[in-house]
Amino acid sequence: MTFPSYKTQNDNSLECLFGLSLTMQSYDVIVLGAGINGCGVAENLARQGKQVLLLDKNGVGSGTSSKSSRLIHGGLRYLETAQIHLVYEALHDRQRLVEKYPDLVHYERFILPIYKSSPRPGWMIRIGLWMYDILSGSRSAGRSRKESMEAFLERFPAFSENGLRSVLSYVDAKTHDRELTRRVADDFQEFGGTIIVHDDIESIDWDRSGFVVHSAAGEFQAPLLINATGPWMDEVNEAYHFPARYQIRKVSGIHLIFDGVMVPNLMFMQTREKRIFFIIPEPENDQTILGTTEREENCEMDEVEAAEADIQYLLDQVNVYLKTDHQFQREDVRDIYIGVRPLVRKKGNMSDVSREYKLDVHQKGESKLIHIFGGKLTTYLSLAEKVAKTILK
Repeated sequence: MTFPSYKTQNDNSLECLFGLSLTMQSYDVIVLGAGINGCGVAENLARQGKQVLLLDKNGVGSGTSSKSSRLIHGGLRYLETAQIHLVYEALHDRQRLVEKYPDLVHYERFILPIYKSSPRPGWMIRIGLWMYDILSGSRSAGRSRKESMEAFLERFPAFSENGLRSVLSYVDAKTHDRELTRRVADDFQEFGGTIIVHDDIESIDWDRSGFVVHSAAGEFQAPLLINATGPWMDEVNEAYHFPARYQIRKVSGIHLIFDGVMVPNLMFMQTREKRIFFIIPEPENDQTILGTTEREENCEMDEVEAAEADIQYLLDQVNVYLKTDHQFQREDVRDIYIGVRPLVRKKGNMSDVSREYKLDVHQKGESKLIHIFGGKLTTYLSLAEKVAKTILK
């Protein structure tokens, strides 16, 4: 798959390639942050005829949008905390993404084994899966069902049969997060949008008439600025003195990559502490991904690193279910990546904090600033539509 090249701050051909003066360039909207939400919002607005500029200090999809579990899902576990609206919205966006990008988003059956040590009994999970099926609304994805334990043990020989009570399955979707983000950026450019990456913003002026962004690539003005910087949100607001009604909790999650396809299906697993993790086979890359963890970060985003304790935590959790001669070892880990979820700040357990996003709008005269707090890979379509409605309103 090939993508159009994006302009960078070091592109000396900027003026001759695009016929632009490197003085002041005017747009209808400037979007900060080329993650999935920034690209999705920019694409939606460009499709409606707006002249949109998308800026990022790194590359398209280089942050959290390329460091997820690569799943397009409704969030089965969010039913437990009564986030019904979020699950409903995500499941319907899942359907739309399967139809919009069938080469990048496809349905997969997830296997969910229930052991004696599992914190949630089988009947509770079956009720959750029944609700999940109803909320999805579409039968094309496939329904949840009970699987044969004998067939499971035959197809998943690494798993222990000791304490196995039942095996359930359900359907969600899989993608490649960074390729999806780049495809959305590609669509944005097809509608006439402009992307500049690896661009350091020096300052942003804001008055009643609009915004002026001073950056290494030039000066840009627009009456509307959308802040879609995800986990960098608080740092951006502080740097450019933007008002904001919320803050974010930076919750990191690591993923471990192993050589070889170790399971034939995606697996939804539980820990004794009622947390969850996934085992994700990727036959196209001949690898398996194990993730994820949840740890709140108090440092700046560019200083976040994977901790050895988190690596061992994941290994310990998966090894509970495996036979001794099939257990994962530290030296088996080929690679590690870490992403940070920008959750809207609220007191409470990190696992229970809502994954729903919030739009924070500030107006000064004819100009408007919109912050996007939170947001998931799966729900970027709905989020982009709500941002567009807010602007048009």
